[in-house]
Amino acid sequence: MTKSSLRFAIDTGGTFTDIVVLDEATGTFSIDKAATTPHDTLVGVLASIDKVGIDLKSVDNFFVHGSTTALNAMLERKGVKTAFITTRGFRDVPEIMRYNRTEMYNPKYTKPPQIVPRDLRFEVTERVNVKGEIMIDLVEDEVRDIARRVRGLDVKAVAVCLLHSFRNTAHERRIKEILLEENPDIPVAISSAVAAEHREFERGMTTILNAYLAPVVERWIGNLERELSDREFPGEIVLTKSDGGGMTPEATKVSPINMLLSGPAGGVIGGLHLAGLTDYSNLITMDVGGTSFDIAMIKDGKATINQETQVNGYPMLISNLDIRTIGAGGGSIAWIDGAGALHVGPQSAGAVPGPICYRRGGTVPTVTDAFVANGFIDAKAFLGGEMTLNDEGAKSAIEKQIGEPLNLTMLQASSGILRIAMNNMAEAVKDMTSETGDDPRDFGMLCFGGGGAMFGAYLIDELNMPAAIIPMVPSTFSAFGMLMIDVRHDVAETVSSTLAKLTPADLERRFRSLEDRGIDLLDREGVGKERQSLQRIAELRYSGQEHTVTVAIDFAIDSDAGRDALYDAFEAAYKGVYGYTLGNPADVVNLRVKAVGEIPKPQIREIEEGGENSAGARHGERPIYDFMALEWQDFGLYRRDDLKAKNVVPGPALIEERTTTTIVRSNQICTVDRLGNLIITRK
Repeated sequence: MTKSSLRFAIDTGGTFTDIVVLDEATGTFSIDKAATTPHDTLVGVLASIDKVGIDLKSVDNFFVHGSTTALNAMLERKGVKTAFITTRGFRDVPEIMRYNRTEMYNPKYTKPPQIVPRDLRFEVTERVNVKGEIMIDLVEDEVRDIARRVRGLDVKAVAVCLLHSFRNTAHERRIKEILLEENPDIPVAISSAVAAEHREFERGMTTILNAYLAPVVERWIGNLERELSDREFPGEIVLTKSDGGGMTPEATKVSPINMLLSGPAGGVIGGLHLAGLTDYSNLITMDVGGTSFDIAMIKDGKATINQETQVNGYPMLISNLDIRTIGAGGGSIAWIDGAGALHVGPQSAGAVPGPICYRRGGTVPTVTDAFVANGFIDAKAFLGGEMTLNDEGAKSAIEKQIGEPLNLTMLQASSGILRIAMNNMAEAVKDMTSETGDDPRDFGMLCFGGGGAMFGAYLIDELNMPAAIIPMVPSTFSAFGMLMIDVRHDVAETVSSTLAKLTPADLERRFRSLEDRGIDLLDREGVGKERQSLQRIAELRYSGQEHTVTVAIDFAIDSDAGRDALYDAFEAAYKGVYGYTLGNPADVVNLRVKAVGEIPKPQIREIEEGGENSAGARHGERPIYDFMALEWQDFGLYRRDDLKAKNVVPGPALIEERTTTTIVRSNQICTVDRLGNLIITRK
C-alpha cells in the first residue's frame, strides 16, 4: 500500500468495534473487529487499528470515526454536573415538559429523570418578545451572582436558554461573556448557538444535553487525538454526525449533541452510495448488531432526515437520519415472563459478558447462542478460527433455561428464539412502512451488521420483499459507509409567518443569510469553494396546525411564481405524508440551509467475472436445523472470497466469510453482482 492511498473508518458498536481500511490505489478493503470496551471505547478503537495492522504513519488521508461516547454518557447518566440559566419565571420548564406523554395509556408512566436538578436551575431578569424586541434589559449583576454560586457548587458546565433568544441573541451572548469572565474554566452552551429555533422546552433540553455532554466528549476527543499523534498519524480526523454528515473534532467539541446518534448513520450512508451503483433505488437498510436492530428507508435514492428526535424521553432539536431501533441483535437475551411466554430482548448481553458461546462469562441464552445451537455458525471457524465458540454451553443453557420450562426440545427452543427475534424485526419494518404509506414489496432489503446476512433471507420471505442485498464487508458496513460521508452543517431560522405575508424578496434575503452562515462554517473547516454545495429547505404547515412537513427547494423563489411553487411543493409533500390536502393557507415555520463540503469518494473495484457455475467456491455441506421449516436440511457451504461476478448459489446454502455468514434458504438463489454484492431472490 502506498502512502496517501489509504483511508480508514472505525465504528464503535455495542459488542464489537469495526474497522475498514480502503486502499484507493487498488480499490481493495481490509477489515477487522475488536471487542468493544465499554469502560473506555478508545481501547477498542486502538485494538482494532492494531488488529488490522495499519501503520498510521502511512495514512495522510481521512480517518472517519462513529462513536457511541456521547450516547453512552447520556444513557448511563455519566455527563458532568450542569447548571441551567433561563428567563425569570421559566425555571421549571425542563421539568414540566410537554403535556403529551410518550406512553399515553401507561398509568405508571414517569417522566425521565432531570439532567439538571432544581437547585441548579437559575433565573435572570430580562425579557425579549416574540418579535425579538428587548422589553426588559438584562440585569448583569444577577448573572455575576449566579456565576459565583455556580463556582461554589462545583458545576462543570452551564446551559443558557432564554425566552425568544432565537429572535434576538444579544442577552444570551452577554450572559456567556459574563460567565466566562467570572469562570473561564467552566464551558457555557447557549441555545441560540446550539438550536436557534422556536419551542423553548425542546431548545432548552437540547442546550442542556449539549452542555452536559461537552466536557465528556472533549476529553474523549483529546485522548483520541493524543493517541493518534503518539502514533504519528498525519491525516485528518472526521467524526460522524447523526444526519450522516461529518464534522471536525473542533466542531464536535462545541456541539457534541450532533454526534449523539452517529453510530447507525454510517450504514445508511453506505446504503445511499450503493443505491446509486445497483438496480435498487428503493432500499430498507437493516443493521443487526450485537445489541440492536436499526432500520431506515431509502426511497428514490434519498434518505429521510428529521429535524428533531427523542432519546430516553429527552427531546432534541438535532438533524438526524430517520433510523428506527428496537432491541433485537445478536446479544439480545431470551427470557420467559411470569405468564410463561418466551421473549427476546430488548435486554442485551452486550460486549461483556456477551453470549454464552463467547466464553466471557455470559450465563443467559442469546440470539447468537441460538444460531450456534442450530448449526448456522461453525463454532470452530468463528472470526476465521480466531475465536472458538462454546457450542455445548450454548445448547445446554438453551435447553435448561428455555426448553425445559416450556416443555420444548433444545432445537425447538433455539428455533423459537430465532423466530421471535425475526418476527420482532419484521414488525419493526411493517411499522415504519405503514407509517409512511409505503409497501415493503416495493423495496429491496440491504442487510448488514454481524447478523444482517443471517436474517435477511428469512425477512424477505416474511415480508414478501423481492430481494435481500448483502453488501461487501457486511459485518463492518457501517464503518464502510463512513468512508462515503461529507462534511455537513445545518443552519436554520424560525420564521413563523404565513406564506402569503412573506414576499419573494424576504424569503430570498433570509435564505441568503443562512447560506452565508453555512459557507462560513465550511470555510472555517477548510473546505475549498469547489467542494461546497448548499441545499435550501423549508418547513411548512397549514395555518392552525402544529406539525410541519419538509420541502426541499430546488427552484427559484425570486418571484410570486416561485412562492406559489413553494406552496405547491408543500401540498405535494403533505399529501405524501397524510394522503390528502386541505388547500388552506400555509405557514412557514423554519427555513434551513444544509451546507455540504464534499469529501472525495473512493472508487469501488469490480470483482473478477465468472459464469453462473459457483462450484469453485463450494467446499462441502453440513446439516443445519432451519428455524422456520423446523427440519434438518443439508446446506451447501461456500467461501465468499472465491465467488465471482455472475456466479449463482442455489439454496439451501451458507456463504461464509471471516466476520459473518450469509444464509440462503432452500426456496432461494443468490447471485453475485459486479461489485461482489450478494443478491438473494426467490427461485
